[in-house]
Amino acid sequence: MQAIVAAINWTYSKVLWTSKSFPLQLTWYGVFFTLGILLASILSIYLGLSYYNATYRIQFSKSDLKIAIENFALYSILFILPMARLAYVVFYGWSFYLEHPQEIIKVWHGGLASHGGIFGLILEAIIFTRKYRKKIPLLTFLFLMDLCGAVFGITAFLIRIGNLFNQEIIGKPTRLPWGIIFSNSVQGKSGVPVHPVQLYEGIGYLLLSGLLYFLTYKRYLKLGKGYVTAFACIGIALIRFCAEYVKTHQGTVVSENSLLTIGQILSFPLFVFGVVLGVVCFLRNRKGTSLI
Repeated sequence: MQAIVAAINWTYSKVLWTSKSFPLQLTWYGVFFTLGILLASILSIYLGLSYYNATYRIQFSKSDLKIAIENFALYSILFILPMARLAYVVFYGWSFYLEHPQEIIKVWHGGLASHGGIFGLILEAIIFTRKYRKKIPLLTFLFLMDLCGAVFGITAFLIRIGNLFNQEIIGKPTRLPWGIIFSNSVQGKSGVPVHPVQLYEGIGYLLLSGLLYFLTYKRYLKLGKGYVTAFACIGIALIRFCAEYVKTHQGTVVSENSLLTIGQILSFPLFVFGVVLGVVCFLRNRKGTSLI
């Protein structure tokens, strides 16, 4: 007699609201993505302003710093979204989008690669620093990246919840009691209990970011610039690398029989960057010099 496996049936629609007058839909993915950016922006502003002290008052006002961080948060969407989408198209759906190029712009259907989003943030920080560094010396490249490293978790967590509602980024089949049975899975695993890998990743990112936020808020001056970014890169890479082992194979760059998934391969550069940055920060701090 076959044992009955307890599992959670996921029958929620990915659409939250549909207009009866216009061809418009509001998806859960879009709501969670927007909410994640908004909450991360609020946290980054609060965190950044906490370092405004008497040393900086003769150089710039607190309102100038607030406006600058708000602008960085506001324009981040213009860098994160295109780069995350581009990375997804290239590494996870190249053959599909070659046949259906009109689908590339339909971001509301899901399909963003976190590695591309990180690259977008780095690009924005470089451009932003060149514009604001002289006016607001506090806003160095590493300070901005440290802010991002401390608050990224809330956005990453909510995006993974959006993936859950979209029934995408599906885990491998499991007999564990918290397995999820999707009713309309994007990757053809409907009716089979699978690992809720979206929650594994999302909770991992949230916990990592929460720890880094605490360290940034309480001990940033003792740590020095760059460490939060280094820890974030290493942590993100490790969480993603481990999550891939219980995730359905994605991407067209490597074969189905490959020992590593494309997500794991893309995590290597991020991990190496984090380690190198951490070592450089340590050596610079020993010499009493700071990074950018």
